[in-house]
Amino acid sequence: MSGQVNRGIYDDFHGYRLPTEDELNSALQSALVVLDTNILLNLYRYNESTRNDLLGVMRSLGERLWVPHQVMREFWRNRVSALVSRGAGTEQALNALEKQRNAAAEALHQWAKTTAIEASERDALIDKITTLYGELQQIIQVHAPGTPQMVGSASDEPVLQELEALLDRKVGAAPDEADWQAAVDEGNTRVSRQQPPGYLDAEKIDSTLPEGAAGDYLVWHQTLQEATRRNLDVLLVTGDEKPDWWWRYRSEFLGPRVELTAELRDTCGRRFFMMRPIDLLKRAATLKITVSRESVDDVERVSRETTTVPTWSAPGVAALLEHLETEGCEQADVIRVAAARGGTIIRDEIYQICGYDDDRMLRGFTRPTARITAELQSADVVADGVEPALTPVYRGVKAEAFRIPTEMVTILAAEQGTKPEGGV
Repeated sequence: MSGQVNRGIYDDFHGYRLPTEDELNSALQSALVVLDTNILLNLYRYNESTRNDLLGVMRSLGERLWVPHQVMREFWRNRVSALVSRGAGTEQALNALEKQRNAAAEALHQWAKTTAIEASERDALIDKITTLYGELQQIIQVHAPGTPQMVGSASDEPVLQELEALLDRKVGAAPDEADWQAAVDEGNTRVSRQQPPGYLDAEKIDSTLPEGAAGDYLVWHQTLQEATRRNLDVLLVTGDEKPDWWWRYRSEFLGPRVELTAELRDTCGRRFFMMRPIDLLKRAATLKITVSRESVDDVERVSRETTTVPTWSAPGVAALLEHLETEGCEQADVIRVAAARGGTIIRDEIYQICGYDDDRMLRGFTRPTARITAELQSADVVADGVEPALTPVYRGVKAEAFRIPTEMVTILAAEQGTKPEGGV
């Protein structure tokens, strides 16, 4: 057509343009820096020096530091759990050492009886064991993060005190009811379309959360509004490593999802950058802040711990199916057929297995499995954080299929002595 002007390789494909090191450093110096919920909650999981280093970087951002209202809502929702879990690992280690010390002492007592060894020699050996385990326990306690005495009080809660000062007038205002509801509707619709961000939270659609699966979208929506208001580029700092936020190739993080970069540009004409907390610390020198190598290592440790997804065990799968069958829930048969199909079962098969009428909706279909899974987790039969037993797969506005965890396919195939078919 006459009048058309030829374009460059990025003109209509801005999301594919990877930022240079200089551009990332520049964004850290000039962009609106947005913190995700996990950044705030992970302050409870770092050791004190790491926390101080990260807070120092945040303070240096001044008025460019900002937290969406949804992030603050999620922080308060999950803060107590993060707080009380701080000492869980330490307590488990101390209990394990105590059991081993007692077992070793008992073994020496039994050995002494069979060898007629002098009581003084036996006691000397037991004293060595007691000393060794005592030293180990002392070392663990020295390195353990301190836990506040009062969960409900800020008087002995340094993280809360730091955040109160750091985030004064830096938290987004609560949206009005109409805007919030419209954003929730859009977020849940995006999940059904598998449109970023947040579509990997599909299992939350049937949860008791007021926003359903729209939490990530609310963070994004509120960020777009603030970026437009300030006319600034955006740098999101997040510990979320899922591919509904990141453009990834295997284990490499290339940058934000292309769709998100394009959406921010279309909304306010600005650029979108993302960093993980470890990237933020590694670039602290850009802000003339010095952090220790130990802090970088500690952040990497927490990242590994919080992104490792627990898996279903054979006893856990068996217990889930047994409970479903005891309650007369058809989901047990659905899970078994899904395993035989390679992990995914289509909507029509579910209707056949369950004998549902064509006009029946599948909303709430995962509730029995979610409820029983939670009960089994409380009884320590199933690990906390496992993938949901049934996750809806949306193609359009309805769930066209449901998938089960990969390890569940393997477990049930081994139980039946069969090989699963190819997935749908």
